Amino acid sequence: MAWLTSIRQHADRITHVLIDDRFAGNPPAEALPCLNWFAIWFAETPPANALIAAQEEAAFEQVQRSLVDLAQQHADGWAVYGLRVMSYGIAEYYFYSRDESTLAGVQVELERAHPGYRIEHASKVDASWAVYKKFLPPS
Repeated sequence: MAWLTSIRQHADRITHVLIDDRFAGNPPAEALPCLNWFAIWFAETPPANALIAAQEEAAFEQVQRSLVDLAQQHADGWAVYGLRVMSYGIAEYYFYSRDESTLAGVQVELERAHPGYRIEHASKVDASWAVYKKFLPPS
């Protein structure tokens, strides 16, 4: 597995993209057609020249770990984490799963474990993995 990282202009913002490129050539779209988006807003306002406040990095690392761990537990092997897009004040995580209910309970548990963070979750069918492909580096 190779995680690629890049800084990009996306819409009206600078983003730090982290993408697992092992799915670039042949995503498991038939088995995992559902896109799950999780957004986590940072608890502290970052300085103008950074995406996250330095004093929050360690705590936010725990939130990220919790998200991935909870997703693994809920998915029982039926989801993959393939993409993170971080921009000023927010980190967005993209998982592909078997169906829209696979990761349905993750948000509530994550909010319980980390009450200082605003967390959102949405899911939709993305059978072509279009969102993931949009962030792949040009070949």
